[in-house]
Amino acid sequence: MKKTFFALILAFVSITAFAQRQDANTTPEQRAEAQTKTLKENLNLSDDQQKQVYTLSLARAQKMKEMRDAQNMDRAQMRASMETFNTELTKILTVEQQEKYKTMLEDRRNNRGERGSGN
Repeated sequence: MKKTFFALILAFVSITAFAQRQDANTTPEQRAEAQTKTLKENLNLSDDQQKQVYTLSLARAQKMKEMRDAQNMDRAQMRASMETFNTELTKILTVEQQEKYKTMLEDRRNNRGERGSGN
């Protein structure tokens, strides 16, 4: 029984670590492209907005990569980076897009809470 339980835990940890490594292999450019695409589709960004969002996303992705490479994943710095991103993004978006974006963030937070509680 203990061996089976241990094997299950080991398998879970291995799968989780593998999934994290795959995400770590994406370049800042790929991350910025993916985020820009998501925001374009959800917020109907104009071409000019897409360029600005890509530039903003790329800067944040590069900063996050530097923090990961330096093994300096301080939650306070990560939170500050996200808050700065959101503040700058708000300057790019229209009022309607800002409302949609706030809803997207709330939905993401709610979904993360459900995942974390085992639902």
